[in-house]
Amino acid sequence: MNWMGARVVVVGLARSGVAACLFLHKRGARVVGTDRRTADALGSLADELKAAGIELVLGGHPDLTTFDAVILSPGVDPAQDMITKARDKGVRLLPEIELGALEIKGRIICITGTKGKSTTTTALSAMLLAAGLDARAVGNIGAPITAHVDGSDESTIFVTEASSFQLETTRDFRPDCAVFLNLFADHLDRHPTFAAYAEAKALIFANQTSADAAIVNAEDQGVLGLAARTKAQVLPFRPRTPPPAS
Repeated sequence: MNWMGARVVVVGLARSGVAACLFLHKRGARVVGTDRRTADALGSLADELKAAGIELVLGGHPDLTTFDAVILSPGVDPAQDMITKARDKGVRLLPEIELGALEIKGRIICITGTKGKSTTTTALSAMLLAAGLDARAVGNIGAPITAHVDGSDESTIFVTEASSFQLETTRDFRPDCAVFLNLFADHLDRHPTFAAYAEAKALIFANQTSADAAIVNAEDQGVLGLAARTKAQVLPFRPRTPPPAS
């Protein structure tokens, strides 16, 4: 995407939000970073953004309907009125994970599930690195994808941990390989129902095509039900089933 001259607001200035601000600023966008916290509460994060020349609105938020795009950090609930109003006005909403994914040249392996995401992401990226590949563990594991796009190329593999918070506002996000580990009730303080939580997770499959892969837990009926909608090649695994005797 061409962000040159676009007026973009990044809502939520934890690690993902700061990385998104710097990412967009480098690409010529007119960036505003905003957070309910004050500059004192943000500390060095606010100092880093000010030093880069990024405008900040702290202790509250500007009118999001006046921007060309709104970038949401994972901790920001998209059901808030200010975000709903921006969406209704036709302002494009993007989570930080999709902002980065739209810019990469390499491939994305995206890992979701209620339990085991970080362990799987760490182990898989370590195996790929040991094989001599340029693998980058990013996403919910604590490394914003927008901080790792620069310097990558077609051979880079982004092993991306994605929570429901990161997936729920994706629109065009398309992993080359989606991995869905398991599904249990979680984060019901943010999602109104278990069904809404599951639907957020299912967006990992939304834009996949027959050229992609979906690795799914065949012993989890919830996962299998959601995977039925993918157009990708489904590759099941069975974590509790012993392998056949040789």
